[in-house]
Formats: sequence, C-alpha cells, structure tokens
Amino acid sequence: MAALVDVARFRPEDPDILVQAALACPVCLHVEDVEFQDSLEGYDPSVQCRCPTCQTRWRVYLAPDQVLRLGLMHAHAA
Repeated sequence: MAALVDVARFRPEDPDILVQAALACPVCLHVEDVEFQDSLEGYDPSVQCRCPTCQTRWRVYLAPDQVLRLGLMHAHAA
C-alpha cells in the first residue's frame, strides 16, 4: 500500500474543530479519536496520524503558521 501523505488545510485563525478536521482520517473520515505524533521541529514539520477505527496511518505536513496554531491548541488543552 502506498504511503498516505497530505498537507494541512487550515488557517491559523480557524477554530479548533476545523484544525481537527484537517487531521481527519482520509479513508473513513473519523476525527474524534485520531492519534497523532507531531514532529514540529526541523525543515518539514509534520504530524504522523493513526486512525484507531480503520487502522490507517498517514502524515500531514504543516506550514510554519499551522505549526504555531497546532502548538497553541495543544497548550490550551493541557
């Protein structure tokens, strides 16, 4: 199976729900329990995602302003 790769499609000012939707499973569109590990440092910041519903794994690449937005979302949730 080919590796699933995408780019994030959200703006820094978008609400949390749209940021989460940008990380939804590309196969079953599940969003609630998607697990991800971020790799936000370095040249190509990205998030490695896994859907517990259908076991699909994919990587989503982020622009610098999206990295900041995702980091703020996690800091706010903690």
